[in-house]
Amino acid sequence: MIYQGKAKYSVTGLIIHCTATPSDWRPGASSEDRVAAIRQMHITERGWSDIGYHWLIDRDGTVLPGRRETVIGAHVAGHNAGTIGISLFGGLTSKPRDPFLKNYTNRQEVALIDLIDDICSRAAITSIRGHNQLDNGKACPGFWVPDWLAAEGIKV
Repeated sequence: MIYQGKAKYSVTGLIIHCTATPSDWRPGASSEDRVAAIRQMHITERGWSDIGYHWLIDRDGTVLPGRRETVIGAHVAGHNAGTIGISLFGGLTSKPRDPFLKNYTNRQEVALIDLIDDICSRAAITSIRGHNQLDNGKACPGFWVPDWLAAEGIKV
């Protein structure tokens, strides 16, 4: 079981996000450099102590850590405790119910499925939602997570 912080919140949910960056954001930069840029934005522009997401998935399927899973994230107001935030690079012009592959790559999809499987093997996950399900008016992550989960045969 994964616990978050001193309050020992057990993790029971995953929340999927996008970085709201163009598909060709920072060409030539490494995945690590792109994560560092998001981290810097979250710290300097939003005033957070660290990057808000726990995991990020680059366009080539590279999965990189953000904030430690044991630390409560900063990814959805009112829904951070007990959840892990996963963000996909891209999604700048996405709409809430776009098909997954309109804004993301096959490699990102495979990596997301693998990451979900990994986290579910370590924590008692009871919900997987998109940011747009918890914050009306948001397009993020740029697809409707319940439909995507059903299409992929992922049950929680």
